[in-house]
Amino acid sequence: MEQNQTFYYPAEWQTQRGTIAIYPNRDSDWGCCFAEVEIRFKEFLKKMADFQPVFLISTEQINLNLISKYEIKNISGIEINDTWGRDSLAISIFDNNGKAKFIKYQFNGWGGKFDASLDNKISAELAKLGFYENNEMFVENLFIEGGAIETNGEILLLTESSILNENRFQENSRDEVELNLKKYLGAKEIIWLKNSFLAGDDTDGHIDMLARFSDKNTILYALPEVGEEISQKLPNMKLIKVPHANFGEFPATYLNFIFVNNAILLPIYGIETDDQAIEIFKTVFKDREIVPVDSRFFIQQGGSLHCLTMQIY
Repeated sequence: MEQNQTFYYPAEWQTQRGTIAIYPNRDSDWGCCFAEVEIRFKEFLKKMADFQPVFLISTEQINLNLISKYEIKNISGIEINDTWGRDSLAISIFDNNGKAKFIKYQFNGWGGKFDASLDNKISAELAKLGFYENNEMFVENLFIEGGAIETNGEILLLTESSILNENRFQENSRDEVELNLKKYLGAKEIIWLKNSFLAGDDTDGHIDMLARFSDKNTILYALPEVGEEISQKLPNMKLIKVPHANFGEFPATYLNFIFVNNAILLPIYGIETDDQAIEIFKTVFKDREIVPVDSRFFIQQGGSLHCLTMQIY
């Protein structure tokens, strides 16, 4: 690597090559309600494949029988612990010559809460299968999950609790973490949030449950304390409040949406605020189709659409 080589993590609204998803394993925690989860997950896969290619990691070949505009390609034979590809998979970046690369940070099950030894190896297994083609993958020892970082292409929005938490076993100082994020993710500015509590959340406050960029100058948020802190630290940013999704003891949020080409896939939970959230998203993303996705069974395992996927460029 050239000494001055730097990289760039694009905002998620940029054109994507596809989406990676990991199929739920009936022998995992999903076994509690696997039949219903499988129906909903296949519906989710089809809705993604209506807009762009989907690469499906599974322990075995999955018979989808779905009619979609784009291909859903099975990648079987990789052992997994769970389904949360946002946090376990390598992150798609570009070098300063515009060439696609990948950066693989470490994943320890959100501070050792769950076994993630197999999930942390998925990207290496994909590399062995030639999935990344000629795209170089850099492996770093920092424990940083994809759901813990949010970017508009210049500003990186993070929470202290999900990256600097002692259970992530960072041997590096905060300044060293920032230098790494600036190098590999191309951040010009890093904003650390202290307000990160969401009831029922196992991630220690992932930003993709709390605040998301909708464009370069706009941030969506739900919890008032999060919006207030962002307004103090980014006073020139436009803020738009979305309703808080109250779904029992689970960490439901409408902010765990995903960008796909020409659309937004929006988690809904069968609650009274769903319609309000859909209308807000239609107003915010006027040039994209808003596609609601039933996420009631996903959130009962602690995550939703963004947590279940990883985009590639």
